[in-house]
Order: sequence, then C-alpha cells, then structure tokens
Amino acid sequence: MAATPTYLTDTGLAGLTKNVYANYRINTFPLMTALLANVRRGTKGGPENMRFAGKGVFWDVIVDRPVGFTASANGFLPVSSIAPEQQASLQVARTYVRRQVDALALMATEAREGAYVPLAKKIMQEMTDLGRLGQQEVLHGDGQAIKAVIASVTNATTFVVTSPYGISGAGQGGLLLAQGMFVAVRSAPATPYAATTLRGKAKILSVVNSGDNATVSVDTSIGTAVATDIIVPATTSDDSYAAYPFGLVAVTNRGGAYGTFEGISGGSAGTYPRWDALQLTAGQNVGNANTVSELDIWQLARQIAGRSGKDAQAKPSEFLLIATPGVAEMLATTMIGQRQFRTADMVDIKGGFKAVSIAGIPLVEDYWCPAGTIYLLHLPTLTWVDLLDWVKLSYEGAGPWRWIQDQDGYELSFGSYWNFGGLQRNTHGSIVGYNDPTRFTHVI
Repeated sequence: MAATPTYLTDTGLAGLTKNVYANYRINTFPLMTALLANVRRGTKGGPENMRFAGKGVFWDVIVDRPVGFTASANGFLPVSSIAPEQQASLQVARTYVRRQVDALALMATEAREGAYVPLAKKIMQEMTDLGRLGQQEVLHGDGQAIKAVIASVTNATTFVVTSPYGISGAGQGGLLLAQGMFVAVRSAPATPYAATTLRGKAKILSVVNSGDNATVSVDTSIGTAVATDIIVPATTSDDSYAAYPFGLVAVTNRGGAYGTFEGISGGSAGTYPRWDALQLTAGQNVGNANTVSELDIWQLARQIAGRSGKDAQAKPSEFLLIATPGVAEMLATTMIGQRQFRTADMVDIKGGFKAVSIAGIPLVEDYWCPAGTIYLLHLPTLTWVDLLDWVKLSYEGAGPWRWIQDQDGYELSFGSYWNFGGLQRNTHGSIVGYNDPTRFTHVI
C-alpha cells in the first residue's frame, strides 16, 4: 500500500506568511458637492465673499422703484419722493466636528511599518470630507437643521421617518441620516424657527431605507416621540435646531414660509413684496408636473428677469440651474433627438464640474437637492459670509491636538463660522412639485 503524502497547508504556514497592505485608502461614499464648489468662493461673476466682523454684515437694499417723474405745462416741480431702502443683515453660525483618539493609537501608526495610513492623517481627511458634506447639506436647507420628520413611531427606540429638510416629498427619509449620528428629537415648529419641545437625544444605531421612508433605530429610549416630530443634529449640551447657516430653501422662500429674510419683510404678505424670490409650482404656474421641459426653465428665467433686471438670456454664465438627477432625466427625455448629453457638448463650471446647457444656462445635477425641484440662481447676488474658514480650531499658539482630561488621549476639532444668503433675493427662483420618482442618490 502506497504511503499517503503529507502536504504543508496554508494553516501550517500561517506563522511564516505576511499580510500585504497596499498604500490605498478608498472612500466608497460619493463626495460630489457641485453646489458647494460654485458658491463657496467669491470670484468675478460668482458669489460675493463678505468678511464678518463686529455685530454682523449689513448692506442697503433698494426695495422698490424710484418714482416722481412728471410733466407740467406750467413748470411746476413734482412731489419729492425717495425710493424706499432697507438694511439687510447676516450673522454667522458656528459649525463643528470633533474626533477623540487614544494616544497609543496615534503613536503606533506614525511609522510606515505600523500602518498603511497614519491615524492622524486619516482623521484629518475624514473631518475635511465631513465638512464638505455638512456644508453641502446646509446649502440645501433653511437653517433649521431638520434632517427628517417622524412619520410614525414603532416603539421608544424605533421610528419611521420621511421628508428630508423637513419638506414633504423632498426625497428619501434617510437622505441626511446615517449610523453613528447623535441626534435630538423635537416637536415640530409651528412656523420656521419657532420654539419647540425637546423630546430626547440618542445615537442612531441603524437606518434602513425603503422608498421615501426610512426606519431608524436609536440606542436610547425617546418615549415621548410622536409623528410630525423632527430630527436634528445634537451635542450632549444642546442641539442644532435653528442654529445652521441659511440655505437655498430660505433664500428662495420655498412655499412662501420664509417671507422675512435677512431682516427684510418680503413675500406676498410682506411689506416689500419685491424682496422675494420667485416661486413656481409645476402644473399650476408653469408646465406639467409629470414632464420637465426647456420651456419651463425659459419661463422661470423670463419672470426673474422682469422682476429683478437680471437676465439669464443676456448673461447665462452668471446663472446656475440646480436639480436632482431624476428631474434632469425627465428633462433629457424631452430632448431625445435634439441634443446629445456628451462631455464634449457640456460647459465647464467651477470646481472642475461640467454642466449641460439648458436654455443657455448651465444645469448641475445634485442629489442633495430636494426632489422635484429646479433652482435658478444668480451667482453674483448670492453671498458667503465668512469669519473662520473650515480649519483646525486653535488660538494664540495653542495646538489643534488637545489633551483629553484624565485620559491618555487627544482630541482634534474643526470648525467654521459662516453663513449663506442673498444680496438681492428676487434674482433667484425655483420650480417645485415635479413628480420625481427616480432616486439617483447615495441612499442604499
């Protein structure tokens, strides 16, 4: 009988073999922030970048036309009249990120042999990315920091949410939520920025998305939560409700809910209705809710030109269209046979992005945008108010890496003091209400 040969297996070689680590660190989350890239810096033909100091940033706005032109056969002069002016103002909001780490982990990963990416470098890159994504989210909101609205409560630690940005039908309930977030649940505000009741705070354990709903599980009981409550970011000491910088929802007065903006009362019921962005609804004021056409955008641009004097047909490079990929897809279907959506046919915009030209205006697809929405923005009359750029927080020689009291560890904080707004509100407009069923987003 032949002897059975003995083989040296992988298990037997385990002590002799090595793991091979490549010098790659792959981020699978999409970091496309086209809107942020186009409004972040003040350049010629782009948004104004105003420096904050003292009690705030103030500027004058002429809120109606000058009057008093007359004729007189007898040479009498007209009644004196001065065009009404109001003072607009913006303060800054403070946004932060913090990371804490064990000192041993920092030191153990400094050398190339210890790790393929030093932990300190990983943390700083992560916080930079988080700053970009956070600012992109802010720019699409209204300053209330609403991440979602509770649709129903399953139990004290589980609830179904919907309505990102607090806007009904704005997209997937989990668009702005993720595992690990520390959040607060508050009662719904009666009006934007009104006082609300804190229900409780907890850390999100999981977010399970299903269509435009998401089931959220948290680690701490919030037994008083009810349907219509809102979810906002939180700290252990307070939360972010009504503490975010302004975003496009407030700038464009979506739904007419933000009539007073930057200290000036506008809107249909306001003192100065010309101080208002144009709000159109698909199927009511323009077009068809089930179809987006180039004519819809032309009508939006023409009405803005008539109200404000800023004409997208005359200077299309000063304007930017923002819409969800689903709305862009609906628009593309109306152009089949007329236009090819090829790179060679697109125009370059800031941030290294390309945009397709619609009615002569560049269109950017942005999955952070509320569903069913098209914004038309006049870039030179947007403004970014800045006091502190997104940087590591330190002061007067104190290093950014700070010792954690009573612990062998360090913490690093990033922060920014900023706000976003409009110098002339009526140069911007939107069409909402399109039936936008397609969800090309990061939500899975």
